[in-house]
Order: sequence, then structure tokens, then C-alpha cells
Amino acid sequence: MGFKDWQQWGKRPDESERHNIHRLSGELPDMECTNQLVKIISEIHKPGMKILDVGCNVGHYLKGIRKQFPNLDYVGVDAYEKYIDIAKNNFENDTHASFTVKDIFKPIFPNQPYDIVFCCNVIQHLPDFRIPITNLLQSTKKCCIVRTFLADYTHIVKSTMSDTFDDEGNPLDFWYLNTWNKKYFSEFINQLGWNVEFIKDEFNPKQIQKEFETIKNTDSDVSTRIVNGMQIVEDMLENWLWAKITPK
Repeated sequence: MGFKDWQQWGKRPDESERHNIHRLSGELPDMECTNQLVKIISEIHKPGMKILDVGCNVGHYLKGIRKQFPNLDYVGVDAYEKYIDIAKNNFENDTHASFTVKDIFKPIFPNQPYDIVFCCNVIQHLPDFRIPITNLLQSTKKCCIVRTFLADYTHIVKSTMSDTFDDEGNPLDFWYLNTWNKKYFSEFINQLGWNVEFIKDEFNPKQIQKEFETIKNTDSDVSTRIVNGMQIVEDMLENWLWAKITPK
């Protein structure tokens, strides 16, 4: 299968999965955002609700969710088959979980919407959010939870993975680190018939920095560090924000 220039998870699956596999094994702790995700879900979830995780990678969010919700009905989807295979293997004994390959740029489950849908740390790596958000909401009954870079401005950032460029200087091997104007983001969602509540990102800076110090000298992919209390990836500020999206 051919992958687009920005699809590093398809082109370099081993690098992109490494941290998350270490989370499954316990070599690394759950991400700070997993802890907040569980908190947000806890405020919404009622018995019998079904949850959809879009961009599940190897299932590392489910590991954190299971600590609070051992029997919650969960489906994880990801565009990359390798990650789905790993998730299936790691959760093969979990009778309340399943995984399947789905592309966020195509309809996900429009005829079988889930009570709660979440999509964490995905949108900022995509060339645009409009089709993905539309597909997420078409698969949502009650609440869609999105974590991505949102601020008072839009920055389209291509961070190069190698020094390969076309004749016009466009990178041929990169990943997106896009920040979207939250007003533009929310207005688009409002036009689809949904409300947006923004929630501040919560994290323990000491834990994030400790993890950065643990892996910074490995050949692993780029990780987040703390500078003056703020999260930084490479040399860019991570403007993390949660969007809690509900029907009007």
C-alpha cells in the first residue's frame, strides 16, 4: 500500500507504535491525556453505553480506560492494519472490546452511531480537520471528545522527517503538527448542528519531563518535553485543548 507524504504511521509503523507498546507492557506509564480522558468519560458514561475510539493505534487508551471501566463496551479503529493487529493480540481475552481498520477520512459507522466517540492526538497530524470531524460526528449519538492543538490562530506546520524536497521546496517526507483557530473549529462544528465545550488540558509536568528524560537518548520518535511549564514537541508549543461536542 502506498502512503501519502504525511502518513508517517504507515511509512514508519515501528517508530510510531513504540511508545504505545511500552505503555501496554507497563514499561511506560499511561499518558497524562489518558488520565484526563477517563475523567471526562466518567462524567458522561452510563451503564450500557458503547464507546468508539478513532485513531486507537495499539489500544493504549483502552488500557487506561479498563482501570475504571472493566466491562465497558469498546470498539477501536485505526487506519493502519499493523496497529489493529497488535491491539487484537493484546486484548484477545477482552470480551468487551474489538478492533477494526477504518479511515477517518471515510465514513466510520454512520448507520451505527456510538454513544461516546473519542479521538485523541490525531487531528493535529492530518492535513485538514473538516472531513474527519464530520465523520466523527456522523458516528456519534451523545458526545464526541476530541483532543488536538487549538488556539487563537491557525498554523499549518510540516515537520520534516528527512531532507527530501521537490523542486519548489515542498517536503516529501513529513508529519503535520497543525494548530487550528478554535473559533473557526467551533463555528464549523456549530454549522453541523453540534455544540462545543472547550476543556483545558490537564497534565503533570514532572511526569511528562520524566518520560522525556527516559527516552530522549534512544532512537525512538520525538517526544514531549516541558519548558517553563509548557509542553513542547521539537521546537513547537503544543496548544492542547479538549473539545467536548454534543448535539444542539
